[in-house]
Amino acid sequence: MKRLTAAGDRFHQARDLASVLDAACDAFEEILSVIGGFEDASDVVDVPLLLAATQAANGRDAVLFAPCLPPRRLHQPQQAGEEPQRGSAQDIPAAVAKLSMLLGARLAHTAGTMAAGADRAACQDAARYARAIHDLLTGAGAGAGAGP
Repeated sequence: MKRLTAAGDRFHQARDLASVLDAACDAFEEILSVIGGFEDASDVVDVPLLLAATQAANGRDAVLFAPCLPPRRLHQPQQAGEEPQRGSAQDIPAAVAKLSMLLGARLAHTAGTMAAGADRAACQDAARYARAIHDLLTGAGAGAGAGP
């Protein structure tokens, strides 16, 4: 869970559009990594986590289309071979939901501060996917779709 916390801290500290987009992309990647690690270590199929992984991939992809996303990472990636810290079946959804709530709120706020355009659309889309992750893992908004 340290990697999710670190991704959330970096996202929270981002100040300009390029760093917000870079940190958001990284946070969605960390969500995918943590969920993937849980799936590999467990024989239990957790449908909400699988659906959350799909939404995280959609959120990451939305950010990747933002014109202001820097062409190179703005931070040092995790060292190759470093294992993500594993959490329990209860810790993972809670940690992912917490990070996705931060992503959804900050990306929506960022979108609201800029003029219409591709960066605004990317932030709006990524925020919607982040909120869908939160809703899937907390049961909030049950029945509400997260489609485009």
